[in-house]
Amino acid sequence: MLIRDKKRLYIVVPVVFIALMGIIQAAKFAVADIQAYKARYLLSQWEKQQRLPTETEVVYALNKVSSALNWAPSNTEYMDLKAHVLTYQGLLYWGRVSFVKLTDEAVGLYLRSTEIRPKWPYAWARLALIKAHRGEFDELYLQALLRANEYGPWEPNVQKTVVDAGLYGWDKLDKVTRMSLLETIQRGLSFQFKAMDVIASRHKRKAFVCGYFKVNKKTSRFCGW
Repeated sequence: MLIRDKKRLYIVVPVVFIALMGIIQAAKFAVADIQAYKARYLLSQWEKQQRLPTETEVVYALNKVSSALNWAPSNTEYMDLKAHVLTYQGLLYWGRVSFVKLTDEAVGLYLRSTEIRPKWPYAWARLALIKAHRGEFDELYLQALLRANEYGPWEPNVQKTVVDAGLYGWDKLDKVTRMSLLETIQRGLSFQFKAMDVIASRHKRKAFVCGYFKVNKKTSRFCGW
């Protein structure tokens, strides 16, 4: 009888331990997501209102997403979120030396994220954009543009971010990357014409872009032919 009870104990204890670890892990994810949600909500407001955050807002968002990463350090969604918030923080100091320092961590987070999840186009697109903001039109910038186009060609927000980042460095693009960017703009004209028009006009690149386009209804309207 005693032997049988010991055998049961050897089976039950590991099962209980595994179940307990699962509960603890689920609790960690829940806490992390609550913290991340607060940062995500603030970020959505800045984008919706098309404005830069206040220093107080960005510090609060960074505290929340950093807390989420402490609970779930391998979560690429939280890495991307923190990098995005850091980019906004950097833009508060646009044109100053501190901008590059503030965005170093953002670049590092996007690199970690793309290593873990290499086919996630949003991370590649935002990496390209932060590189453009930093004036770093190097091999990593070109790679990020191509990867974003490859993995998210029909994602509206990927298209907008890629076009924004690509037109920043238009003069630095090689032939392959330039043609990829032009294809992205033409895809974007089909479903978000106004956004493509606004971005190209802001960068004053419409004339350059239109020189490569074939004539059709969308390109004619976009280029004013």
